[in-house]
Amino acid sequence: MTAGVRRSLDFAAVFLAYVATAHLGLSFDALAGIATTVWPPTGIALAALILRGTQLWPAVALAAFVVNLTTGIPLWGAAIIATGNTLEALVGASLLRRMSFDARLASLRDVLLLIGLAALLSTVVSATFGAAAAALANLQRAESYPVFWVVWWVGDAMGALLIAPLICVWASPVRLSRRPLRWLEAALLAIALTLVSMAVFRGPARARAVELIRGTYAIVPLLIWTALRFEQRGVTAALLLVAVIAVTATSSPGSYFAARTPHERLLMTDCYMAVTAISMLTLAAALAERRAAIGVRDEFISIASHELKTPLTALKLRLTAAARTHRTPPPRDAVAEEKLARALSAADTTTNRLVSLVDDLLDASRLTAGRLALHLEVVSLPELVSDVAGRLREQAAEAGSTIEIAVPPSIVGRWDRSRIEQIVTNLLSNAIKYGAGKPIRLSAHAANGRVRLDMTDAGPGISRADQSRIFQAFERVTTANRVGGLGLGLYIGRQIAAAHGGALSVDSRPGHGSTFTLELPLEAPASGATFPTFPAGPTRPGS
Repeated sequence: MTAGVRRSLDFAAVFLAYVATAHLGLSFDALAGIATTVWPPTGIALAALILRGTQLWPAVALAAFVVNLTTGIPLWGAAIIATGNTLEALVGASLLRRMSFDARLASLRDVLLLIGLAALLSTVVSATFGAAAAALANLQRAESYPVFWVVWWVGDAMGALLIAPLICVWASPVRLSRRPLRWLEAALLAIALTLVSMAVFRGPARARAVELIRGTYAIVPLLIWTALRFEQRGVTAALLLVAVIAVTATSSPGSYFAARTPHERLLMTDCYMAVTAISMLTLAAALAERRAAIGVRDEFISIASHELKTPLTALKLRLTAAARTHRTPPPRDAVAEEKLARALSAADTTTNRLVSLVDDLLDASRLTAGRLALHLEVVSLPELVSDVAGRLREQAAEAGSTIEIAVPPSIVGRWDRSRIEQIVTNLLSNAIKYGAGKPIRLSAHAANGRVRLDMTDAGPGISRADQSRIFQAFERVTTANRVGGLGLGLYIGRQIAAAHGGALSVDSRPGHGSTFTLELPLEAPASGATFPTFPAGPTRPGS
């Protein structure tokens, strides 16, 4: 399937889903025929632009225009409302994308971003445009304009809270369980949730059993069960099921929320569902973070065991060889002495490797606890870079790479020398490992009280998806040849740079090499910085 065909199918799917759900929403007691507390299209448009890109906005604009034309509003009024609907989706999706929003909603940060930027903030745009169009068209309405605006905003917010998460978390590939008991549990949970929701929202108020169920919030334990056992996908599906039952029950006399009009009952139902949705999405994200943290711990134990065992085994072999040679009765010939020297030299190299691994583990521990102190001193950047390059030139030559340095001699700053040296060493070591035997260039320039050090290699490059991941703990770029390490170097380097008031970043394209940039103030803050904890997202081992 070509990109053009795929884009056309996306366009058609967004248009049809928007129009169909819009007519459904307008059937629920819409004020002036255009403002309703049930508006699924907001969630559909938001999810489409998050998952498929903001270039799908014409589909949203056309669908919104067509829908509003059917309400009887003037042509220019329909255009104003459609503009607001489109801008709402564009603003929400753009803000979330800018904040590196993860559509899987696997962290509290992502849930709070969805609530704050999409459900609460971007929906203000559409509500304002809609109220303005109603005022300009002088539409007959039973409520004041502030109430009209609130109804519009609540309807859009509910779409962002219920529909967008459902689409986002179910859009990623689904791996179905093959365990019959898992399916049985899901079926029983769905049945229980349906029956209890029917009893709460539709049951006759005069029934004593229903009164007891309503008063004990019986839906909440079932939703918690869903979050514990079926994670984000289960929670979003369960919330939609409860919402459908609750909203459709507002027209019945036995509705849970006793109010004078169906419109007021809808508004109260929306408030109830908003609080429930926020609570359950937050719980599901917290549980996902906990599972991820346990996974990181287990993975760390596995990585550390493997990475430490390899040099320990090599060290044991080298020392055994040295001991065997040493036990040879004197006088030993030159060949034996050379073997002994090689074994001791290799043992020394392996020991240094072990020390480096342990140092990384200690630094990671200090970062997590916020105890990594900086010892500031005057540092010559060209001298520091030359020292690091000198120590690694032999390793670079073995890999077939050359190291070129273009750092002006005048760049001097106040930093923690050992920590900046640690960053440069890690970056240069990585460039040698992944540089495909091609030249490596280090260049720097200072301006406006800051210095920028660039390290460029001509290796295979890093995909955009991996560029943020590699700065997390226990992460590395996936390559054909396995490269050892704990995956802490870039993570530690970025935190050290942040402690100096600077930043560590990468610019790369697959097949075009990579440029890692260390940016620092010439005068680092004496107080240092607060160090973040390990990221809770899914990780893979790295170096």
